[in-house]
Amino acid sequence: MSWKKVKRLFVVAEDQEHAAATPGDLSQVEAQVDADLAALELPAGQVGTLPSGTDPAALQGTIDFQGLYDQAGIPNTDEVEQLEKFLEGLDNTLPQASRLAAAKAFLSAIGKSPNHVVEDAGRKIQVVRAVGEVKGTDASNRQRELQTEITRLESEIEQCRSAMESINAELENVRHQCAVEEGRLQAARVFFGHLGNVQK
Repeated sequence: MSWKKVKRLFVVAEDQEHAAATPGDLSQVEAQVDADLAALELPAGQVGTLPSGTDPAALQGTIDFQGLYDQAGIPNTDEVEQLEKFLEGLDNTLPQASRLAAAKAFLSAIGKSPNHVVEDAGRKIQVVRAVGEVKGTDASNRQRELQTEITRLESEIEQCRSAMESINAELENVRHQCAVEEGRLQAARVFFGHLGNVQK
């Protein structure tokens, strides 16, 4: 369930209690709700561990979070998912109080309490955070390895460039010497050719 949908459970501008409220009053209500909801969020420092046997490199494309929850040993109670599906099925025009009452009644009917949902979500969030952290570490390590390889290849390329420049310099030196030597020999040929009848 998105954060906006969660907020709609607590702030419904169309409710009669807010019908006569000014925009300033509504933003104060929303700010208070934001603060109240933020206080219920799982603290940032609570990070779980990736289920054993999970290869960080395999965490790509569409991630099977439910599979990871199962691997992590989180009971397959799915309180969060059940409540989310139930709330999505409710009429959007229902007032806040009715939506909350319906959610509590639903939980009671399946033998659960709000605490079960909070605990279930908390355990799953820790796995989600572990996925993010482990993937981040894996990505950093792989990028570092690739950067090292790029640096090594750049060094080899520079050595190749230097070798090519040396080859060109050698070639130019040899060509220069050949030109000088050929010039000397051509001069001798021309000079001595004038001294006698030398077959050209």
